[in-house]
Amino acid sequence: MKEFMIKVGNFFFKWRDTVLSLILLLAMFLVAFPGQDLPPIGDLRSWEITAEQEILVSLIGFLLVLAGQIVRAITIGWAYIKRGGLNKKIYAETLVRRGMFAHSRNPLYLGNLLIATGAIVSVNQFWYWIIGLPLVYFLYYSIIFAEERFLSGKFGADYDLYMKEVNRLMLGNLGDWSKSVEGMTFTWKRLINKEHGSFVVIFSVLALYNVLKFHYRHQLEWNDPWAYALFGILGGLLVFQIVCVILKKNRKLEWDPERP
Repeated sequence: MKEFMIKVGNFFFKWRDTVLSLILLLAMFLVAFPGQDLPPIGDLRSWEITAEQEILVSLIGFLLVLAGQIVRAITIGWAYIKRGGLNKKIYAETLVRRGMFAHSRNPLYLGNLLIATGAIVSVNQFWYWIIGLPLVYFLYYSIIFAEERFLSGKFGADYDLYMKEVNRLMLGNLGDWSKSVEGMTFTWKRLINKEHGSFVVIFSVLALYNVLKFHYRHQLEWNDPWAYALFGILGGLLVFQIVCVILKKNRKLEWDPERP
């Protein structure tokens, strides 16, 4: 099974962002329909979620997305890793073991999984949950297994020791955080430069999910104050994106590439 997942991971590595985007974009259509919030079995067939319960689901989804974005922000701000691929293939220049990488071997993927989980939960469609969540986790674990095979082959005993000392995904040894970032400083320019686009897309999609979901499922009017608030969030994100693009174009978000 693991060998099969490694093959899947090598194939989907170059398409990972596209596949995840398609899965999340599908939700734009699903949120417009009430569907079945629970499995259509017995009395559950006619059960409908209330607006208050829908708000709770949206809050849970938002907190998961926020947690994932925080994990990514801390990871990139303290120690950025060049493992985005080369010619759409798995690639790594060095074995990074500082910052968040001292506590999880894949903190960026941990952040991505939290974000994807939160977004899928927010949609609140039973069948989307049971199909979307396993699919996303299967693809990410396949990519992780493929990367582990590559990194073990490139860095040998050093990576094998790293695998023994640090969890694959879940954060551990947090009591040693001060040692992990000793001599390092948080690089805001690097964080904004690398992350502003995905930050805007993620939270814009989440806001759109909720506007559409509450309009079509719970009759939220477009001129309702809550709808205006969500539209305001979208507007704020757009302004933030424009400012970041201008700063980047004017080379205001550059940082010392040798800085840890």
